Amino acid sequence: MNVAICDDDINVANLIEDILSNMCVMEFSSDVFLSGGDLLRCLQSGSHYNIYLLDIEMPGQNGIEIASVIREQDRDAIIIFITDHKEYVYEVFEVLPFRFLRKPVTAQKLSRILLDAAEHIQVSKQLFFFQIGHDKYQLRCSDILYFEGAGRKVVIHANQDTYEFYGKIADILPQLDTNLFCRIHASILVNMEYIRSIKKMAILLQNETQLPISKRYLNVVKQAHLSFIERRCGNP
Repeated sequence: MNVAICDDDINVANLIEDILSNMCVMEFSSDVFLSGGDLLRCLQSGSHYNIYLLDIEMPGQNGIEIASVIREQDRDAIIIFITDHKEYVYEVFEVLPFRFLRKPVTAQKLSRILLDAAEHIQVSKQLFFFQIGHDKYQLRCSDILYFEGAGRKVVIHANQDTYEFYGKIADILPQLDTNLFCRIHASILVNMEYIRSIKKMAILLQNETQLPISKRYLNVVKQAHLSFIERRCGNP
């Protein structure tokens, strides 16, 4: 996996690169950038990385601003923020960070996060299969915002399109990763990756879509989303 390390502290950047080179469980290829501008220029030249380790506090463009540019170009990129400050954890979910790595960086903390990131990349490649008439389709689960039951049919709301096929919501849930999808209503399954906020009886998605939460599922939804956030953020 290709990793971009962006930190204006060369000692931290070199430490992270050394840890990556000594990991024997997986093989990582890494490049070091000492400013956000250097990283962006590299991306503009056509380079691509699976994982980005970004220091939040840097001169010029900070890590959050760099992450916004990365996210516009690549929604699937794994973004890990390096920070001294716990309060940032609750300020940056617009750019969908994967995890927060608290300084001082150690081999144990970084290795655990990178292994989780590798596992997440594999999960995001999982496919959902369905049939419309005689035609068979497959979608990456990470591209599905939510499933909605409509009578005898199910509507898939995906990033680029919607799909409608005969089926039941109850039959779909067992096919999905419950670490990623949760049921918020008798007729709605939501990809928690796309949740922006949970209100009293509704969920707001990143694309501004608002979906109702039924009273029956309210506590389950809150707990499922809390567990999702904890897995994504680790222990900042």
